[in-house]
Amino acid sequence: MCQFIEAMEGLKSSSNLSVANDKFSKFNRYMHIASKMDDRLKVVISNAKAKSKSLVLVCGNSGDGKSHLIANFISQRVIDTKDFDVYIDATSSDKKGKRANEKLREKLDEFSDQKLENGVEYRLIVAINLGVLNDFLKNYEKEYGLLKEYVDKQGLFDNIAAWKYIQMENEVVNEKAYCIGHVDFTSFHRYEINSYGVDISFFTKLLNKILSNDIENTIYLAYTNGCKNCLRRANCPVYWNYKELVENIQFRDYVVNVLVKAIIKGNLSPSVREINDFYYEIIIGRTFDENAIMSKSVNRLIHFVKNMTLWLLYESEEGLLQYTSKEDVLGDVSRKCDKQIISLNLKPDFEFWLQNTAVKKSQIFAQIFNDILYCKNNNAKRYKDNEQDIKQAIFKLYIRYTNLSPDQVDDKYQAYLKYLFYYNIGAEDKCKNLIQLVEECVFLWNGRLGDRSGTNIKDGVIVSRASSKFYLFKKINIKFAKNTKIEPLNLNSQFPNFSSTIRFGFKLKDSKTVVPLDIDYELYSFLLHVKAGFVPTNADRKRNVKYDAFVRKLISESDSDIYVYARGEEGKIYRISKDDFDDYTFNYEV
Repeated sequence: MCQFIEAMEGLKSSSNLSVANDKFSKFNRYMHIASKMDDRLKVVISNAKAKSKSLVLVCGNSGDGKSHLIANFISQRVIDTKDFDVYIDATSSDKKGKRANEKLREKLDEFSDQKLENGVEYRLIVAINLGVLNDFLKNYEKEYGLLKEYVDKQGLFDNIAAWKYIQMENEVVNEKAYCIGHVDFTSFHRYEINSYGVDISFFTKLLNKILSNDIENTIYLAYTNGCKNCLRRANCPVYWNYKELVENIQFRDYVVNVLVKAIIKGNLSPSVREINDFYYEIIIGRTFDENAIMSKSVNRLIHFVKNMTLWLLYESEEGLLQYTSKEDVLGDVSRKCDKQIISLNLKPDFEFWLQNTAVKKSQIFAQIFNDILYCKNNNAKRYKDNEQDIKQAIFKLYIRYTNLSPDQVDDKYQAYLKYLFYYNIGAEDKCKNLIQLVEECVFLWNGRLGDRSGTNIKDGVIVSRASSKFYLFKKINIKFAKNTKIEPLNLNSQFPNFSSTIRFGFKLKDSKTVVPLDIDYELYSFLLHVKAGFVPTNADRKRNVKYDAFVRKLISESDSDIYVYARGEEGKIYRISKDDFDDYTFNYEV
């Protein structure tokens, strides 16, 4: 195997170096980036050491770096194994057939309600997935009531805004003989939000670790000692991809911005392992073939183009790449690239354009030009057969290079970031337009009702479409349920814990029942389409099941009469109601 690719293998999610365990290798140590998660865990550990009996829960999801962080702290002696028992494998059964819950019950025995205050000295750190913890507490709630009380009070299974996290921290007063503390990976995000937008420095630092000429960076050493001396490097996409990321800061920033935007829009919480795997994929790719770069054929040219970073970033469908592919400028619904595509296809001299125009965007096009000349001279027939496909692939690559600015305006994305920030600091009044959007779309979700004047029927929500001519609907009055317990933060607040989705409550007028709704970017974006005139299909309602259930709940809570909208009778409206004797009446509404 190539020396450079072998060094890069440590980044793959399947690599032994990236799989979580209680060992911390030299490579792990070099790649580690301290975060606010580290700072929080240090505080929790310090508090735990001050008590004779302590439980520290390091919670999260599978593969998010819990064990990695604990191993790092052990190697740094932040965690002294003389002071703490460390239990990392809390998610699997053992060789004796004992299930995860049974193993965990044994480990947590000293923290049961009967033994928690028995004076026995014991400190335990547990790395545990939230799903396992939830299942455990359901099964053994009677034995571990105090632990469950702590978990519920801290909201480990809830969607908590930043202002609430800070409020809870300020309220903590531990006067008990024991200590229970935790860090939750699901509430710590690799990006941070602020009044200006989003801080992506963690992602940049991680990529810079891979690209740095640091003497401890075995990847860069392999690049300088291997790739730069390799006779096949000119036709090797891996060499060009790594070289461009090392030398072109704008290109590097662009890649990181695309990744973070995809994560926020997809409401993802990727682990460091998954992020490193992403960086591996945009440099190496899944289709890289060492034999292809050695072949003297058209295949070498096609392989080169389709393994460039800007191809891999948008043409793959696995891992984080399936989300970055949605950010491809060529897939923009506004079709803003159409004119550029038409113009490129009309170029009278493709090779002249490639050598004199495309090369200004990247030296990669100079290499492509040289390989085209080779193919035309040595594989003329095969090149001719594939010429149009090759040109189209090169045009796609070029268009992506012409749209490298990390500051491209994405109004919807920027607006959502603002709402997310304001929600987390408790400034509900700044989310007024979002709240109105949610309310307006309730009346449009199942279709639009129009009276004879062509305007929408006020407060009318379709319950069902009895036929193409008759719609059943209710009249409802929605009110925003303001959270009166908010202690808002100021605009310059910094908070490592925050919610990546927005939760607002709504209710019907004169009702006390609050119906909550979680709003992520995908739902926000879709509601904007609905407001603009798009009528959701059944498939759309299934994809946005949270909002569909929200609308159904509001309809079911309403005690409104049922109305019939008769499209076939010029929009006449009838009302179905009960009289004083609970008999149904059917009346025409004037």
